[in-house]
Amino acid sequence: MTPLLRSWSRFAPGMVAILMTLGTVQQAVAQGTATCPIAATCTPGRASSTQAATFNMGILNVTVGNNLINKTSVGQSEGYQDNSCTDNAALVIGQSYAISVRTNPNTTENVRVWIDFNNDGAFTGNNELVFSSDNLIQHTGTITAPATATLGTRLRMRVAADFANGLVPTPCSTPLYSQHEDYGVTLSANASPPMAAFTTNATITCTGCVQFTDASQNLPTAWLWTFGDGTTSTAQNPNHCYTTAGTYAVTLRATNSAGTNTSAATSIVYNANVPVAASCTPQTVNYFANYGITRFELNTINSTSADGSAGYQDFTCTQRTELIAGVSYPMTINTGGVNPHDIRVYLDKNNDGTLAADELIYQGSNVASPGATTNLNLPTGTVLHQPLRLRVIADAIGNNPGPCSNPVSGQAEDYTVVARPNTMPPSINFSTNYVPGGCVNPVQFTDLTTNLPTSWLWDFGDGGTSTLQNPTHQYSASGTYNVTLSATNTYGTASITRLNAVVVSIPCLNYCPSNGTGGIGPGGMLQASPFWMTSVRVSNAVPAYTNTTGNATGGYASYAAQPIIVASGGQINLTVVTNLSIVHRTSVWVDWNTNGIFDSWELVADGTTTNGPNSATFTANFFAPTGTTPLNTRMRITSVASNNFTSPCIVNLLNAEVEDYQLRVQPLATREAQALPGLSLFPNPTHDGRLFLSLPDAKAAGRYTAEVQNLLGATVLRTALRLAPTADAELDLSSLAPGVYVLRLRDAQGQTAMRRVVRD
Repeated sequence: MTPLLRSWSRFAPGMVAILMTLGTVQQAVAQGTATCPIAATCTPGRASSTQAATFNMGILNVTVGNNLINKTSVGQSEGYQDNSCTDNAALVIGQSYAISVRTNPNTTENVRVWIDFNNDGAFTGNNELVFSSDNLIQHTGTITAPATATLGTRLRMRVAADFANGLVPTPCSTPLYSQHEDYGVTLSANASPPMAAFTTNATITCTGCVQFTDASQNLPTAWLWTFGDGTTSTAQNPNHCYTTAGTYAVTLRATNSAGTNTSAATSIVYNANVPVAASCTPQTVNYFANYGITRFELNTINSTSADGSAGYQDFTCTQRTELIAGVSYPMTINTGGVNPHDIRVYLDKNNDGTLAADELIYQGSNVASPGATTNLNLPTGTVLHQPLRLRVIADAIGNNPGPCSNPVSGQAEDYTVVARPNTMPPSINFSTNYVPGGCVNPVQFTDLTTNLPTSWLWDFGDGGTSTLQNPTHQYSASGTYNVTLSATNTYGTASITRLNAVVVSIPCLNYCPSNGTGGIGPGGMLQASPFWMTSVRVSNAVPAYTNTTGNATGGYASYAAQPIIVASGGQINLTVVTNLSIVHRTSVWVDWNTNGIFDSWELVADGTTTNGPNSATFTANFFAPTGTTPLNTRMRITSVASNNFTSPCIVNLLNAEVEDYQLRVQPLATREAQALPGLSLFPNPTHDGRLFLSLPDAKAAGRYTAEVQNLLGATVLRTALRLAPTADAELDLSSLAPGVYVLRLRDAQGQTAMRRVVRD
């Protein structure tokens, strides 16, 4: 060795470095650790379609693991790319690594990935296809190298992509529109204990049998399954059948030479309580155009599924819910594609396995995409405490899907419903065909009570009653009526009162039409008015009235359903606010004589706002007539963005809006009978101003706010009183001038009583 060492001295230092480097490369080649894989047996060609550049598909990014490889490229225009010498991922045998392949965003593609595990230059060995993904743009998954793979040598990984509607790419195929790319993978032995994990074919089973598949990493060599029912298995991928219904915690203990690891527990539910087998299973005849069911929601069921391409689907094992008889449940059926569907829902309510035509519980025809939303009530006679089959069918319109007919283009899906008895008292609700401002009489009342009422009692507010479930009632006198419905079942009675539920005018009055507009637009269409009322207030109504509104459709709105209640002979303080702060004119009519016509003398307010910061606000004061009976009548308000006088019956008034209201003039005598009927005032008239209030009703006792107003509606005295049956309250009116006054008493809940007081 000494002569050899001396021979190095003849070379310059730089030359020595070059020779040493060459020697290292030769040694690396000899040891089989070259930086490139062996050559592949085939080299894929460039995209063959003449339209490849037009569609511009291809592989834009490949990522393996935590950026072990992260390569971005431009796509098919590059053709086949061999990156195996420059982009390499060092992987450990038996561990799973994330892989992501992103293709062109404009068109979905199919992707395949192979690794030459046996290092023969081909991609035909066992398990060398490591990843598959179809019809996507972002393709993600995992890859795991088997224990038999070649170690310590860079292996070739091939990524192939092509058009989703074309042929699936192979390792050696020439793509039609896309490309292939190669990368390097170097594998090392696993020196870590297992990471135990497993998958199942289902976590809910109705047969009792479950297939368990080992998904542990780091190459376990032994397995111990604990199934939660007292049994175990040492197989790698066992199939286990439970004999008793229940919920079981399953774990896997995996072992290799480096150690042992136990997985987290997975719950397996064996539910043997399934519906009776169906007498028929409708099969899709000719799936087309994305017809079918994509989502079904009912109570706790929220099932997303494939459309009719999947054909008949039986979800009775995994998708089930409990429904209470007499309770209404929202139900949603979403359909695929953009075309309308005919939708039917059947329930095998007698649990005989045969879904008959008379078990139809929902029918929707020509239902527009994305489907139907409705409410489901269990039909009378539904079998309780048993799993019942619920069948949902969606098909192309005109096919009239029956419970056993094969859908032409859509599909049928089955679910499980368990009916439970209703043990709650009635929950009261009802509707009517009454239309505010209309001439509906007689009125149809419809019971909407839930929780299965068995008897009903209606009070129509005019002394009339009915025990029918859905009665019709004829009112014989004009007035505003409260309606009460009481309903009873085995578990109790409940009632509800709708105040001012029906307003009847006899004879019925049809007022003249009137509306505002924004003028004629393109195509001769009327435009929405740019000017409208945003609020109407009557500050001294009882209670104070405020109606906040938007731009009424068609320039007219009726708000006659909620009355504005004012006192007989009292002043009415009206404020109307518009959306624009501009000078404008507001006119108000009230049909005092209730003849259905706004006579000229019934114009109660008319004026123009002044320019300035308050130009959007119009105020007016007028008096209600004095009477001894209630008066229900119509008030019409017109606001127009001009100074021009208008009439109550003008149609298509430019830059204007019209609103109607119900004005109720209520005499004090009527209110005395309705509020605090036991209240007495003495002496009345009062000579010295001392007024005493006596209230024998202990239930109404409490603190009241007392407000005294003159007949113009102005408050002249305000104080607090405590009313109780044990002592009279005193109100001092000595500071008031002689005259007639209105006393308002308001309790803590805002309820108001009124009395007339005379100071002489």
